[in-house]
Amino acid sequence: MGPMTGPQLRLEPLSVDHLDGIMTWVNDPAVTFYFAKLGATITREEERLMVERLVASDTDHIFSIFEGEAYVGQIGISKIYWPAKNGRIGIMLPRHAWGRGVAQGAARLLMAEAFGPLGLHKLWVIIRADNAKSLHLWAGLGFTREGHLRDEYYVNARYYDMVRLARLANDEPLTPAGEMG
Repeated sequence: MGPMTGPQLRLEPLSVDHLDGIMTWVNDPAVTFYFAKLGATITREEERLMVERLVASDTDHIFSIFEGEAYVGQIGISKIYWPAKNGRIGIMLPRHAWGRGVAQGAARLLMAEAFGPLGLHKLWVIIRADNAKSLHLWAGLGFTREGHLRDEYYVNARYYDMVRLARLANDEPLTPAGEMG
């Protein structure tokens, strides 16, 4: 699988060569705020092992996002359940990539790969109910709410509700601006 490109953004299959970029955000509490292991410092060696595991996985298709030659984050599909052709989508961006349309652009590239060459039928995302920014992003990309999970996530000695959204390969296509056609 080669790089996927779009206006100014490029997705490259995850590689240990991207570790320097990953380390710019993996221990940033502002970026990892919604992680269950908030505050647990990840060493370079631990992250390298994680990247190697993901690269070798048949159920994870993870990509590094580049803007020109600059690394600007990670996006991918994990937990792919091949019999039903569905997988969980997720994205992580360092602070310098926030608010510039990187998430939406990278998600569009990934959706094209998922519903095209990978042949997936459904992408889903699970988001903490208080993460308005992510809920807005995925709704704008045509994901619809499938469920609300009460007290599903536990972090910092507190339970949080989670919202699951999904998009099917045969849902209405998106227009260039992200609105439903």
